[in-house]
Amino acid sequence: MDRDGKLEYVLAFGLEKGGIDNIFVVRDDAGYHIIGKLEDPVMVAHLNTDMKIMKLDQTEQKFIVVYSTSEVDEAEGFSIFTVDHNRISNLNYNYPEATGQGSRKLEDINKDGVFEDVSYYRFQDTQKHTIITYQKFDSTGPEKTKVLYENKNKKFVYPTDPKDIIQNYLEDHYLRNRFFIHLPEMAEFIALSASPKNNFESIIDFSAMDYTGLDLNVKEIAYEANQRVFLVKSSSEEEESNQGLVFTLEKQSGMWKIMSIEMNDKL
Repeated sequence: MDRDGKLEYVLAFGLEKGGIDNIFVVRDDAGYHIIGKLEDPVMVAHLNTDMKIMKLDQTEQKFIVVYSTSEVDEAEGFSIFTVDHNRISNLNYNYPEATGQGSRKLEDINKDGVFEDVSYYRFQDTQKHTIITYQKFDSTGPEKTKVLYENKNKKFVYPTDPKDIIQNYLEDHYLRNRFFIHLPEMAEFIALSASPKNNFESIIDFSAMDYTGLDLNVKEIAYEANQRVFLVKSSSEEEESNQGLVFTLEKQSGMWKIMSIEMNDKL
């Protein structure tokens, strides 16, 4: 594996079928001896389900790749190890430790003969976005991002209900700030004379975006033929409170547009 002309053997053991508990590297060097044991870098409860020896780029170097899942299969990830003479090193690992769900994969996403460390973030939002971030398997080079739409149309669909437009806009605000991505759809929702203040986090709780989706309380507080005004706050906020964001929408050419977003901090 380290291309020194001497064979290494990788031995994986598990107490139960489908699980790997220990992985050792053994060298054939005037007799067999153990170089060492792979130290699992994943810090949360998980199962190591598979192990492969792989080439990850166009060189002849080989790597040990260990695949992991959660016990209920809501999370998957991997760890990459190198062998250099008598040293075993963890080159990289990616597992959704923070949320306990999601897919982290080792893929040649560009089909260029070099594997990437790929993270899939799937959201239960209006457009059913999946955000993909990826970087070379050894964490070198720039990180890149792709945006997919997993709704039935597989593309952005402009909402017809003004409440859905508000929901979609705030979801996109979260995704843009978290992944530092440009979502052109955000500009389609607004017809503002000035950019809105982006301190929405002081009013809206975005913490559920990674789990069940953004949970909003959208209450209509004014209505005219082509204009509607809504008070928007997190569903967890007290019902009697008037603190929130005030969205004013107007219908233009048959489509609802956000005309203003204001802070209402009155309790």
